Amino acid sequence: MRYITYELGDRVFASELLSIKEIVLKQELRPIPGSQEWLLGVMALRGQLLPVVDLGLRLQGKSSEGDKILVMDGERLVGFLVDDVKTIEDVADLKPLPAELPENVRRFLTGSFLQNDSIVLVLDLSKVLSEQELSQVTVP
Repeated sequence: MRYITYELGDRVFASELLSIKEIVLKQELRPIPGSQEWLLGVMALRGQLLPVVDLGLRLQGKSSEGDKILVMDGERLVGFLVDDVKTIEDVADLKPLPAELPENVRRFLTGSFLQNDSIVLVLDLSKVLSEQELSQVTVP
């Protein structure tokens, strides 16, 4: 399986490459009044509105400082702001998650792998927003 790796704070995460439609640079975001703190707003992407989630804030409570947005491939377009996009890795088998991870992060993860003696956490982007949250920020 192929994974794209990216940084959030001092951790490296990965997601299945096939779950990413594209990577775009952050542009002007229009805030959505009354939305969750981690929903940065929407930006225009080729004539469509793309809701942008601060992935660092959603997972770790600390805002992402980067300018790259992973656009999830699915029925509804959603972008996830990350600190930096790193590499594409071929991984044969995922390892279990480290035991010390808090449950509020663990529920979004599917496994881990080693990259240069560092643990990379595999994040399922489709789990980051619940169906209810997704329906509130996207247009079907």
